[in-house]
Amino acid sequence: MSLKRWNYNSGQEIPAFKTVFTNMDKFLNSFYFSPTERLVPMDVVEIENAYELRIAIPGLTKDDIKVDVKEGCLSVEAKKVEEEDANYLYKGLSSFEFNRRFSDLDENLKVDMGSISSKYRNGLLIISLPKKKEAMPREISIEVS
Repeated sequence: MSLKRWNYNSGQEIPAFKTVFTNMDKFLNSFYFSPTERLVPMDVVEIENAYELRIAIPGLTKDDIKVDVKEGCLSVEAKKVEEEDANYLYKGLSSFEFNRRFSDLDENLKVDMGSISSKYRNGLLIISLPKKKEAMPREISIEVS
């Protein structure tokens, strides 16, 4: 086997690095979420009688957020529009838009879609997804014969 000096100006890529980065890109792009959805912190928590979606979207008002249920699909939309008349000396906050859809919650998690509620406090949107009665744990009595 002979060694050949690699010339970094030749435009050739190092095969091992190309494979690693290609695989990493495929992995990151395999998620269903858009880049905006990845940037918005969210927790899904199971509590006794419900699930809670906790979405951190600070700096918004109630009118900037829309939570909707249609045909078994929960959608959450939030939008912040920047002030055009402002005389910015420094601009670190920009317009913001967030859209997220959760489908088949009634089938997959046995959520009671008619009882979903939400509240927004201190920059945290909390959506309560109550479980259907058949999805709640129950104790089964033992009969002795």
